Amino acid sequence: MGKGGFTVVLNVMLRFLLEVLALVAIGFWGFQKGSGMITSFLLGIGVPLIIAIIWGVFFAPASTVNIPIWLKFGFEVVIFGLAFVALVSMRFSSSAYIFGLAVLINQTLLYVFKQ
Repeated sequence: MGKGGFTVVLNVMLRFLLEVLALVAIGFWGFQKGSGMITSFLLGIGVPLIIAIIWGVFFAPASTVNIPIWLKFGFEVVIFGLAFVALVSMRFSSSAYIFGLAVLINQTLLYVFKQ
């Protein structure tokens, strides 16, 4: 393996896990905040699904759409920020801070390894 080798692979795996956890946190928040069955379903399934589709089409590493790096970074800040706020609003503050710290460390390593 090249520069960083195993650390690079672990960082990419961590990134994927953080993306999935962000969608789960937003979905869990949606189910809790929905006032009825339909709104719970729309917020709990619909919002994360829309985010996942946008992420996959425009921002995934294998995407064929050329997006400026500032827009990609801004999208990630918004989504990870929403997940953080969702966790805090559900009174999972410790989990939110651990999640936020993991995102910051991961983003730093992505920059260091030029991923």
